Amino acid sequence: MSRRRAVQRRLDVEALKALALPLVGVLLVVVGVVIGPGDPDPTGPSEVSLVSSVAACPLQNGLTASVGRPEAGDTSAVTTLTGEESTTTELDPTMWTAAAGTGDAAIVRQQGAGGGVAFAAGQLAPGNGLVVTSCPDVADESWYLGAGTSERHASSLVLTNVADVVGSVDVELWGPAGPIDAVDETGIVVEPGQTRTVPISDLAVGVDDVAVHVTRMRGAVTTSLVDTSTSVLAGSEVLASSGEPSTETVLPGVAAAATRSVLLANPGSTVATVTVNQTGADADFVPEGLDAVQVPAGTVIVLPLPPASGTDATALRITSDEPVLSVVRVTPSDRDFAYATGAPAFTGPVVVPVATGSGTVRPVLQLLADDTEAQVTVEAFDASMTAVGSTTVGVGHEVLGTVDLADPEAFASPDVAYVVVWADAPVHGTAVYRVDTLLSLLALVEAPLTALGPDVQPGF
Repeated sequence: MSRRRAVQRRLDVEALKALALPLVGVLLVVVGVVIGPGDPDPTGPSEVSLVSSVAACPLQNGLTASVGRPEAGDTSAVTTLTGEESTTTELDPTMWTAAAGTGDAAIVRQQGAGGGVAFAAGQLAPGNGLVVTSCPDVADESWYLGAGTSERHASSLVLTNVADVVGSVDVELWGPAGPIDAVDETGIVVEPGQTRTVPISDLAVGVDDVAVHVTRMRGAVTTSLVDTSTSVLAGSEVLASSGEPSTETVLPGVAAAATRSVLLANPGSTVATVTVNQTGADADFVPEGLDAVQVPAGTVIVLPLPPASGTDATALRITSDEPVLSVVRVTPSDRDFAYATGAPAFTGPVVVPVATGSGTVRPVLQLLADDTEAQVTVEAFDASMTAVGSTTVGVGHEVLGTVDLADPEAFASPDVAYVVVWADAPVHGTAVYRVDTLLSLLALVEAPLTALGPDVQPGF
């Protein structure tokens, strides 16, 4: 045995105890550092203020872009895309700019707190219907209902890549007969800083009333769906994303018209039971034939609103036991149609365009409180962002409220460029635009003031 080992064995018990005590203390400290006193309570992501926004407007065939915000920003610019050519124009961030861009598409970038917004408006060829639509930002998923793939009812996806790297999307389709086995529906590529139009008929031919699901796979791609008809029923619209399938949807923009039909799509694998509640002049009721409607899995169905539901402006609440998509096709004449889509509850600010590249059209706001009465304030501004009129109205849960922006008592100024809407409790709303027998419906959505920041926790 070595001398070193002999010396170690001769350590007496007391010495070992004396050494052990500080070692145990050190071990506890180390365990406390590694394990900690317990995992911190999860707090979830926090809201952060946005200082930058980007959106893409589909402008082909007669539309123009308009740009603004609830309050002045720092910078604003629009990049118009025509073919492979692009032109960037600096805008005044303290002004409302109508007709800010034309071409195939426009990318709008704004800096500064205050929620930048952009809209596309005009008469869209070949259907020559009226269009007023918000320009979408980048989203992981977009859902549309009401598209067509026939020669006389044609729809196209307009994909715009706002980044400097290649983007791509996948597409899924459903029709009245079930899921559609589309052609080349995956890996649709959009080059950096370019826009690409994909006719739905390239994916599937000869189907009306199609539900479309677009999934962004890579890059920063925005999606719009342009719908036109040149059949007996003419018209055109840029469909807003209807939001993801849901068991509860509020459609506040069912405008007055002689013909209105509810479109329901069930992209799931289980039959959905759907009930349609209509908000009339003084109460909620279920129109005849719209209680416990069965929507087979993977299908789209169309249900005309019965004559007893009337022809006046109204709102619908759609409830179901399985997530579904729902829109209402509103047909005011044989010259145009529009889609009332789901509108999320808001408190504001919501920017509603009045002066656009197609001129000044003062819409009627249709408003419905979410679950309790709300006071809604609508303030009008001219192009220099100066207030020129306002009104406040009470909005109920069972009675559709309206604000007519052509009301001379509240909005007498001839120079209204846009209005900003606020509410003291959550409400749903749609702006109803009419020019003669042409119609467009714009769901009211809050300007992007905040976003969810990442949920970052310390770790080792």
